[in-house]
Amino acid sequence: MPKKYFFILIFQLLLYPLMAQIPTGTFRTHLSGTTFHSIAVSPEYIYAASESQIMCLHKSDHHIHYYSKADGLSDALISQIYYDSSSRYLIVAYENGNLDFIKEGNLYNLSDIKDKNISGEKRVKEFYTHNGLLYLVYSFAIVSIDMDKMLIADTWYTLRNNENFTAHSFTCFNEQFYVSSNAGILYSSIDNPALADFSSWTLDNTLLDYDILCPFNHDLYAGKRGKDTLYYFHNNQWQKEERFAVTDLRYLKSTNDELLIGGWGYVDIINNQGNTIFYHYWDTPYSWADARDAQFDATTCWVADKNNGLIQISRTDWYSNTITGNGPLRNDAFRIDCSQNLVAMVPGSITSVWGSNYSQPYLNLFNDEKWSTFHTGNTPALANVYDFADVAINPNNKNDYYVGSFHSGLFHFNQEELVQVFHHENSPLNSKDTSDAYIAGVTFDAASNLWISLSYAASPIAVLKNDGSWQMISLGTTIPSYNTAVDRILIDSRGWKWVPCPRAGKLVVLDDNHTISTLSDDRTFSVNMNANANIETSRVNCVVEDKTGQIWIGCDIGVKVIYNPGNIFSGNTYPQNILIEQNNHVQNLFEYDEITAIAVDDGNRKWIGTVQSGVFFISADGTKELLHFTEDNSPLLSNRITDICINRQTGEVFFATSNGLISYKGTATEGKEDYSETFVYPNPVRENYHGVITITGLMDHSFCKIADSAGTLVWQGYANGGTLVWNGKDFYGKRPATGVYFVFASDETGKQKNVSKILFIK
Repeated sequence: MPKKYFFILIFQLLLYPLMAQIPTGTFRTHLSGTTFHSIAVSPEYIYAASESQIMCLHKSDHHIHYYSKADGLSDALISQIYYDSSSRYLIVAYENGNLDFIKEGNLYNLSDIKDKNISGEKRVKEFYTHNGLLYLVYSFAIVSIDMDKMLIADTWYTLRNNENFTAHSFTCFNEQFYVSSNAGILYSSIDNPALADFSSWTLDNTLLDYDILCPFNHDLYAGKRGKDTLYYFHNNQWQKEERFAVTDLRYLKSTNDELLIGGWGYVDIINNQGNTIFYHYWDTPYSWADARDAQFDATTCWVADKNNGLIQISRTDWYSNTITGNGPLRNDAFRIDCSQNLVAMVPGSITSVWGSNYSQPYLNLFNDEKWSTFHTGNTPALANVYDFADVAINPNNKNDYYVGSFHSGLFHFNQEELVQVFHHENSPLNSKDTSDAYIAGVTFDAASNLWISLSYAASPIAVLKNDGSWQMISLGTTIPSYNTAVDRILIDSRGWKWVPCPRAGKLVVLDDNHTISTLSDDRTFSVNMNANANIETSRVNCVVEDKTGQIWIGCDIGVKVIYNPGNIFSGNTYPQNILIEQNNHVQNLFEYDEITAIAVDDGNRKWIGTVQSGVFFISADGTKELLHFTEDNSPLLSNRITDICINRQTGEVFFATSNGLISYKGTATEGKEDYSETFVYPNPVRENYHGVITITGLMDHSFCKIADSAGTLVWQGYANGGTLVWNGKDFYGKRPATGVYFVFASDETGKQKNVSKILFIK
C-alpha cells in the first residue's frame, strides 16, 4: 500500500522574523531554475521539472514555488512528471523507479518498482492514461496503475517468444494498444485477454527503435528523437511524412485537431489539413536551445528547455518569454566558498587522474537570498574556457573574488564584471611548458594575498600579492617537478601553508617565514602520512585547521589528525587516526569511507563529507556522531559530497553534492564582539510550535541560563560560537508553562552580560 505524507512547502516555514533565514535544523535546496526536461499542465499550474526539483508557476498571478526533496519529495533525481486530469494527481517519477502522487497538499508514495530487484534502468520513459488506468512505460515492462486504489493493476514484461525487447513508447489508437520498441512496433486489440503476453501481439518491424508514438487526425505518427524523419500509419502501412519540415525531433503532442512538432529550438503546429498554422523559435539567453518536452495549454505552448528554462510561447501574438527560477545556472556543484554572507560556487570538473574534463565555466553567486551567474551568455570572455575548479572570496572585500580553472588560468571578478584573466601571456601561470594553466585551488591569506595551486609546474605555488605583483614558489625536493597535481592550500593560524599533492600521495608544509618574496628563508616538510597511523592511506583530499589549531586531514581512507602541528618541522609529529568505540569494539573513525570535505563550525565540531556515505556531523574531538545525513534518511540530494562550506554569520552549512547544492541550518555561528545583536526566534513560541528555540548574536561560547519570571532556573547551556539552541524543555524534559522567560547570557570572562526575553505559550 502506498504511504501518505503531509506535503510541506519550504515557503511555509519561512515565517520567522529573522531575515530570510530558514529555521534551525532544516534543509533548503539551491537548484537550477533553467535546466527543465519535463512539463505538466493542470488547470491552475504549469509544472516544470529539472533533475532535482519542480518549479510550479501559478497561471493567474505567476507566483512561483518549488517542490524538492527538502519540501517532501521522496527522491532527488526526477525523470518525468505527468498531470492526470481525471484524478487531478501530479505524478513524479524518479530515475530509481520511485513514484510520488501529489494532490491538494498530500503526497502518496509508491515504491514498488524502486524496491523490486530488476536488472537494467527503472526510469519511466512515458506516461499514458486510458479508462482510469495510468500506464507507465519502462524498458523492461508496461506497468498499469489503478488511480482509484493507488495500486499496481498489472505488469506486462517485455518478453516475446522467450526473447526480451526494450519498450520505448505506448499509446492507444483505433481500439488497439501500440508499443514501440527496439524490435519494431507491436500492437494488439485492447480486448485481448492475454495482453500481458507480448507473444500474442502482432509485430511490425518496419520501424526499429522509434521512441515516439502520437495519434493525430485518424493516423498514428511515429518519430525518433534527434532525427529528421517522421512516419505515419495510413491504409495499414507506414508512410514517410513529406509535408512537414522536421529537424532534430524532440517531441510530438496532439489535440483533436492539432499536432505539435518540437525540435531543439522551435515548435511547429500542424492543423488537420496538414498545414503549418504556427511556427516559432525562441531566444536562448544562457546557452544553445535544448528543448526536451512541451505541452499545449489553450493559446499557449510551454516548453522545457534543458539550457534556458521554461519557455512560454503565446500563439496569439507570436511572443515567447523565458521563465527561470532563483538558483544556480546549473546543478553542477564542485567547490564553494562563503564569506561575509556571500556564497560562491563553481561547477568544476577534474578527472580521477587529475586531468581536464572540459566542463563549461560558470560562477554562481548567492547574495541577499538571490542567485546570479557569470556564464558565456553574459560574459563572452568565458568562451573556450573550461573547468572552473575553485573559487575564493577576498576576506577584506566581498565584492572581489577569484576563480581558478583547471585548464584556462585565473579569473578575477569584481561585483558584476570579469575584471581580468591571467594566463601564460600576462602572468607566470603555465603548466607543462604549455599555454594551459591547471589551477585546482585558490586561497586568500589574511592580508588578501592570493595563493594558487598550480599543477604540473616547476613552481607549484603561485602567489598574486595584494600589490598586484607575482611570486612563484617551488617546494624544493619535497615533490617531483612537472609531475605533481596540487590541490587547495590550507593557510593555518601560524601562516603555514599545507599543500595536498593527491597524485603523489603527499602532504607538504611550507613556512615562508611571513616573507613571500624572500625564498631563502623558506622551509618545507613532507608529512609522513602513515608513520604513526593505524590505516595506511595513499591520497590526501582535504586539509583544515580546527579552533584549537589541530590539523584535520581527509584521506582516501578515513580521517587523520595532527594534534601538535607546531612541531611538524621537528620530524617527530605525525598524523594519527581517531579511535572510537562501537558495540564494545574499538575501531578507527571512518575506517571504510573516503573523505572529500571537512568543515569546522564555530563550536569546533566537524562536518565530514564522503564519497558514498553522505555527511557526518561529529563532536569536536571526533569521538561522537551527532548527526548523519544520507539521501535515504534526509533531504540530502546525493551521498557523494564534493565540498562543504559554512556561512558563519547565519550558521547555514552548504553541501555541494553530485546532484546539486543543498544547505542545512546548523546550530553554530560566529561569536559577536558584544551583545548588541542578540536575537531570539521564534518569539513568541506559540502552542503549536515544537521545534528548537534559537538565540543568536551572542558572544563566543557564552554561558546562558534560562529562568522564569520568579527566577527559577529552567535550563542552561553554552553557545556554539555565537548561537545557543534550546529544545524548549526544562531539565525534566517537560514543556514550560505559559509565561515570559529570561535568557541570561555572559561571556567567558563574566564581564559582559545580556538579558533577553521569550514569550512562551503552552
